[in-house]
Amino acid sequence: MSAGPIRSQHGRAILSFRDVTEPRAIEAELRKTKDFLERLIDATVDGIVAADLRGRILLWNKGAERVTGFSAAEVVGKMSVADVYPPGQAREIMDRLRGANPGEAQIRLLGAEVVAKSGEVIPVHLSAALLTESGRETATVGVFSDQRHRLRVEAELQAAQAKLALAEKAKVASELAGAAAHELNQPLTSILGFSELLFRRSKGDGPGREELEQILHEAERMALIVRKIGKIARYETMEYVGNRRIVDLERSSEPPPPPGPVVIKD
Repeated sequence: MSAGPIRSQHGRAILSFRDVTEPRAIEAELRKTKDFLERLIDATVDGIVAADLRGRILLWNKGAERVTGFSAAEVVGKMSVADVYPPGQAREIMDRLRGANPGEAQIRLLGAEVVAKSGEVIPVHLSAALLTESGRETATVGVFSDQRHRLRVEAELQAAQAKLALAEKAKVASELAGAAAHELNQPLTSILGFSELLFRRSKGDGPGREELEQILHEAERMALIVRKIGKIARYETMEYVGNRRIVDLERSSEPPPPPGPVVIKD
């Protein structure tokens, strides 16, 4: 369609028109694309933050709001990235981005942190990039994911593994103790029997009676120790000479304490 002015009888333009169908279609398409990208950014679970070269925050998505508690209205154009990172971390990120190889201005920090609105320092996995246009730095963008749940699960897993290892040690100790008690009990029974027989046959003040009494006493003491070994059900240790630890026979052979009372909360 052609376009041009409509002129008066004096040659002056009184009306001009042109076809804007295509520009408006392009504008509508750009607006549609912009809306889609904004929804996509906000739908991302991870936090996304973009800032200019002075550190002023230009973009703060819903994921960043969920992790930190700061709303976009509180942050965009009002806060610096230095306000949401621990002291020195924003500078460290920028230095590392600028120190990367040309065309590879991207970094990943497994041990990064962000500061929540509550003041809590939150461990995150951070990926950051330095944006350029025609070779000129224009902005930075960071994507961070909350690592609290992962770290909590890892800690619980380590605790469970430690308990499992302790339970395995207790099982081995109990089985070994049972076998040792069984093997020791037979010769010890013979020692006790013969010692008691010799003691009964000896006369009141006869030679060796005092020694036999001592042997009988120590054999009975050993029998008590063997019975404790046979009762080992837990793995408890105590310090020993030479900075070593040995099984605490007394505590290991004690029955476990009864469970505490059950408290029912309203």
